Amino acid sequence: MKRLLFPALLATLLAGPAGAQEEEDPGRIVRNTINQVLSVLSDPALPEADRRARVYALAADRIDFTGISRRVLATQWADATPEQRQRFEALFREILLGSYWARLRHYRDERVEYVTVMTEGDALSTVDTVIVTDQAEIPISYRMERVNGKWMAYDFLVESLSLVTNFRNEYRNLIKLNGLEGLLLQMAKEVEKIEKA
Repeated sequence: MKRLLFPALLATLLAGPAGAQEEEDPGRIVRNTINQVLSVLSDPALPEADRRARVYALAADRIDFTGISRRVLATQWADATPEQRQRFEALFREILLGSYWARLRHYRDERVEYVTVMTEGDALSTVDTVIVTDQAEIPISYRMERVNGKWMAYDFLVESLSLVTNFRNEYRNLIKLNGLEGLLLQMAKEVEKIEKA
Protein backbone atom coordinates (compact mmCIF):
# COMPACT_ATOMS: atom_id res chain seq x y z
CA MET A 1 0.00 0.00 0.00
CA LYS A 2 1.26 3.43 -0.79
CA ARG A 3 1.82 5.42 2.37
CA LEU A 4 0.58 8.53 0.60
CA LEU A 5 -2.94 7.11 0.44
CA PHE A 6 -3.14 6.76 4.22
CA PRO A 7 -3.79 10.49 4.73
CA ALA A 8 -6.85 10.47 2.50
CA LEU A 9 -8.38 7.55 4.34
CA LEU A 10 -7.49 8.68 7.83
CA ALA A 11 -9.27 11.97 7.23
CA THR A 12 -12.56 10.15 7.49
CA LEU A 13 -11.98 8.88 11.03
CA LEU A 14 -10.37 11.69 12.92
CA ALA A 15 -13.17 12.90 15.14
CA GLY A 16 -15.69 11.74 17.67
CA PRO A 17 -19.43 11.53 17.14
CA ALA A 18 -21.85 14.39 17.69
CA GLY A 19 -23.94 12.40 20.14
CA ALA A 20 -24.66 9.06 21.73
CA GLN A 21 -26.84 7.81 18.86
CA GLU A 22 -23.99 8.25 16.37
CA GLU A 23 -21.68 6.37 18.75
CA GLU A 24 -23.81 3.30 18.11
CA ASP A 25 -23.47 3.51 14.33
CA PRO A 26 -19.98 3.26 12.76
CA GLY A 27 -21.30 4.63 9.46
CA ARG A 28 -22.52 7.80 11.15
CA ILE A 29 -19.23 8.09 13.00
CA VAL A 30 -17.35 8.09 9.69
CA ARG A 31 -19.76 10.59 8.14
CA ASN A 32 -19.63 12.96 11.13
CA THR A 33 -15.87 12.66 11.28
CA ILE A 34 -15.47 13.70 7.66
CA ASN A 35 -17.56 16.80 8.26
CA GLN A 36 -15.55 17.79 11.34
CA VAL A 37 -12.17 17.27 9.70
CA LEU A 38 -13.18 19.13 6.55
CA SER A 39 -14.43 21.98 8.70
CA VAL A 40 -11.01 22.29 10.35
CA LEU A 41 -9.20 22.08 7.02
CA SER A 42 -11.34 24.66 5.28
CA ASP A 43 -11.18 27.29 8.03
CA PRO A 44 -8.98 30.06 6.58
CA ALA A 45 -8.76 31.79 9.97
CA LEU A 46 -6.84 28.87 11.51
CA PRO A 47 -3.05 28.93 11.18
CA GLU A 48 -1.55 25.67 9.94
CA ALA A 49 -0.11 24.81 13.38
CA ASP A 50 -3.58 25.11 14.93
CA ARG A 51 -5.18 22.99 12.20
CA ARG A 52 -2.52 20.35 12.73
CA ALA A 53 -3.00 20.35 16.51
CA ARG A 54 -6.77 20.02 16.18
CA VAL A 55 -6.52 17.18 13.70
CA TYR A 56 -4.00 15.35 15.89
CA ALA A 57 -6.32 15.73 18.89
CA LEU A 58 -9.27 14.41 16.92
CA ALA A 59 -7.24 11.40 15.77
CA ALA A 60 -6.25 10.51 19.31
CA ASP A 61 -9.94 10.22 20.13
CA ARG A 62 -10.91 7.88 17.28
CA ILE A 63 -7.92 5.68 16.35
CA ASP A 64 -7.02 2.66 18.48
CA PHE A 65 -3.25 3.11 18.37
CA THR A 66 -2.69 0.31 20.87
CA GLY A 67 -4.78 -2.09 18.79
CA ILE A 68 -3.04 -1.09 15.56
CA SER A 69 0.39 -1.37 17.19
CA ARG A 70 -0.39 -4.83 18.57
CA ARG A 71 -1.59 -6.01 15.17
CA VAL A 72 1.41 -4.51 13.33
CA LEU A 73 3.96 -6.12 15.64
CA ALA A 74 1.97 -9.39 15.71
CA THR A 75 4.04 -12.08 17.46
CA GLN A 76 6.72 -9.52 18.33
CA TRP A 77 4.19 -7.76 20.56
CA ALA A 78 4.15 -10.73 22.95
CA ASP A 79 7.96 -10.81 23.02
CA ALA A 80 8.34 -7.06 23.58
CA THR A 81 8.77 -5.61 27.05
CA PRO A 82 6.10 -3.18 28.30
CA GLU A 83 8.60 -0.34 27.76
CA GLN A 84 9.25 -1.45 24.17
CA ARG A 85 5.50 -1.68 23.49
CA GLN A 86 5.01 1.82 24.84
CA ARG A 87 7.86 3.22 22.75
CA PHE A 88 6.64 1.43 19.62
CA GLU A 89 3.10 2.74 20.04
CA ALA A 90 4.27 6.33 20.62
CA LEU A 91 6.63 6.27 17.62
CA PHE A 92 4.12 4.51 15.36
CA ARG A 93 1.47 7.05 16.29
CA GLU A 94 3.77 9.93 15.32
CA ILE A 95 4.71 8.26 12.03
CA LEU A 96 1.05 7.72 11.08
CA LEU A 97 -0.06 11.19 12.10
CA GLY A 98 2.98 12.86 10.55
CA SER A 99 2.55 11.17 7.19
CA TYR A 100 -1.15 11.93 7.36
CA TRP A 101 -0.59 15.61 8.02
CA ALA A 102 2.03 15.93 5.28
CA ARG A 103 -0.64 14.93 2.77
CA LEU A 104 -3.71 16.42 4.40
CA ARG A 105 -2.33 19.93 4.66
CA HIS A 106 -2.56 20.06 0.85
CA TYR A 107 -6.20 18.96 0.83
CA ARG A 108 -7.88 19.94 -2.45
CA ASP A 109 -11.60 19.19 -2.29
CA GLU A 110 -11.60 15.41 -2.41
CA ARG A 111 -15.02 14.02 -1.66
CA VAL A 112 -16.12 10.85 0.08
CA GLU A 113 -18.95 8.59 -1.00
CA TYR A 114 -20.39 6.08 1.45
CA VAL A 115 -20.99 2.58 0.13
CA THR A 116 -21.81 0.05 2.86
CA VAL A 117 -21.55 -0.64 6.56
CA MET A 118 -21.22 -4.26 7.66
CA THR A 119 -21.38 -5.03 11.36
CA GLU A 120 -20.37 -8.36 12.86
CA GLY A 121 -22.05 -8.83 16.21
CA ASP A 122 -21.84 -5.81 18.47
CA ALA A 123 -18.05 -5.38 18.50
CA LEU A 124 -16.75 -5.36 14.89
CA SER A 125 -17.70 -3.30 11.85
CA THR A 126 -16.38 -2.40 8.40
CA VAL A 127 -17.32 0.89 6.75
CA ASP A 128 -16.71 0.98 2.98
CA THR A 129 -16.23 4.33 1.25
CA VAL A 130 -14.78 5.73 -1.95
CA ILE A 131 -12.50 8.78 -2.02
CA VAL A 132 -13.17 10.67 -5.26
CA THR A 133 -10.38 12.88 -6.61
CA ASP A 134 -9.87 14.55 -9.97
CA GLN A 135 -7.68 11.64 -11.06
CA ALA A 136 -9.19 8.54 -9.45
CA GLU A 137 -11.79 6.83 -7.30
CA ILE A 138 -10.09 5.06 -4.41
CA PRO A 139 -12.06 2.44 -2.43
CA ILE A 140 -11.29 2.58 1.26
CA SER A 141 -12.57 0.36 4.06
CA TYR A 142 -12.33 1.16 7.74
CA ARG A 143 -12.16 -1.74 10.16
CA MET A 144 -13.54 -0.74 13.49
CA GLU A 145 -14.09 -2.41 16.82
CA ARG A 146 -15.79 -1.40 20.01
CA VAL A 147 -13.11 -0.63 22.61
CA ASN A 148 -14.44 0.13 26.08
CA GLY A 149 -17.84 0.89 24.56
CA LYS A 150 -16.48 3.22 21.86
CA TRP A 151 -16.05 2.51 18.13
CA MET A 152 -12.37 2.84 17.22
CA ALA A 153 -10.51 2.25 13.94
CA TYR A 154 -7.94 -0.56 14.06
CA ASP A 155 -7.14 -0.99 10.35
CA PHE A 156 -7.64 0.72 7.00
CA LEU A 157 -7.81 -0.97 3.61
CA VAL A 158 -6.98 1.03 0.49
CA GLU A 159 -7.91 -0.82 -2.68
CA SER A 160 -8.12 -4.00 -0.53
CA LEU A 161 -4.58 -3.53 0.84
CA SER A 162 -4.38 -3.43 4.62
CA LEU A 163 -2.41 -0.68 6.36
CA VAL A 164 -1.71 -3.08 9.24
CA THR A 165 -0.46 -5.83 6.93
CA ASN A 166 1.68 -3.38 4.98
CA PHE A 167 3.45 -2.09 8.08
CA ARG A 168 3.64 -5.57 9.61
CA ASN A 169 5.54 -6.88 6.58
CA GLU A 170 7.85 -3.87 6.46
CA TYR A 171 8.62 -3.92 10.18
CA ARG A 172 8.98 -7.72 10.36
CA ASN A 173 11.78 -7.52 7.81
CA LEU A 174 13.48 -4.72 9.75
CA ILE A 175 13.19 -6.70 12.99
CA LYS A 176 14.78 -9.73 11.31
CA LEU A 177 17.73 -7.57 10.29
CA ASN A 178 18.19 -5.40 13.39
CA GLY A 179 15.94 -6.71 16.15
CA LEU A 180 13.13 -4.79 17.81
CA GLU A 181 15.52 -2.23 19.31
CA GLY A 182 16.94 -1.59 15.84
CA LEU A 183 13.42 -1.01 14.52
CA LEU A 184 12.67 1.41 17.36
CA LEU A 185 15.83 3.38 16.60
CA GLN A 186 14.93 3.59 12.91
CA MET A 187 11.39 4.71 13.79
CA ALA A 188 12.78 7.41 16.09
CA LYS A 189 14.88 8.75 13.20
CA GLU A 190 11.80 8.80 10.98
CA VAL A 191 9.88 10.75 13.63
CA GLU A 192 12.75 13.28 13.85
CA LYS A 193 12.48 13.85 10.09
CA ILE A 194 8.72 14.32 10.36
CA GLU A 195 9.11 16.87 13.15
CA LYS A 196 11.63 18.88 11.11
CA ALA A 197 9.41 18.95 8.01
